[in-house]
Amino acid sequence: MLRMLVIRELQTQYSRFRFGYLWTLMEPLGLSIILWMVFSVLLGPRNLGLQPYLLFLSVAMLPWWWFTKGVNSSVRSFRRNVAQLRISTLPTQFWVLRILLVSTVEFVMSLPVIVIAIILTRDLPGPFIIFFPIAILAQFLFMYGIALALASWNVIAPDVARLVRLVLRGLFYLSPILYSVSNIPEHVRPLAALNPLVGILGLYRIGWWPQEIEDMVHYGLSLGIGAMTFVIGWIVFRRLESRVLKES
Repeated sequence: MLRMLVIRELQTQYSRFRFGYLWTLMEPLGLSIILWMVFSVLLGPRNLGLQPYLLFLSVAMLPWWWFTKGVNSSVRSFRRNVAQLRISTLPTQFWVLRILLVSTVEFVMSLPVIVIAIILTRDLPGPFIIFFPIAILAQFLFMYGIALALASWNVIAPDVARLVRLVLRGLFYLSPILYSVSNIPEHVRPLAALNPLVGILGLYRIGWWPQEIEDMVHYGLSLGIGAMTFVIGWIVFRRLESRVLKES
């Protein structure tokens, strides 16, 4: 049933657009090129990020694109499926999981963008690329925990969805997407490590730039908070599930 729901959602999304699947490539690739032009061409060479900068941006932009799309969509998943929640015998969390799996499939389908960046920059990854799938798993669990908690709270307090959009805008600049961890002042890095995306993005990039993981303690803290977010999100959902079904 979950597989059928995911396939149906993907078919519905792509059937509305003339370019279909190509938008999955064009959106993150276009954004990466624009940011590369702004920060590397128009503003001149800067000590922002690592070289080649286009590849550096692409490796982080795809996970960020997945993160924002998945979280934004899943926050409203219970509210958008009120009728189904009332009559469905499926587990309540399936409606959040469906949205996240759809965004995950789109993320996997967008990975050729990184291949294009590799071809353009001629910078092949090293042996640490084996951490790339681990980063995908870590990010999925982090997103699932956030989505369960926020989707539950959004049923009770609809303002949550608007607040999430605001927080995501700030999180873009608080995460090492445009810049490297080495650009963060050393005395601020322990504070930055409280952001789970710091550790997750480090796992994505370590295949090309091993220096991105400068302090194992900080990265362990970052990934640990991401794992705790999954557990906390599940607990929040379980405690609010009855209210979610009642409010629906």
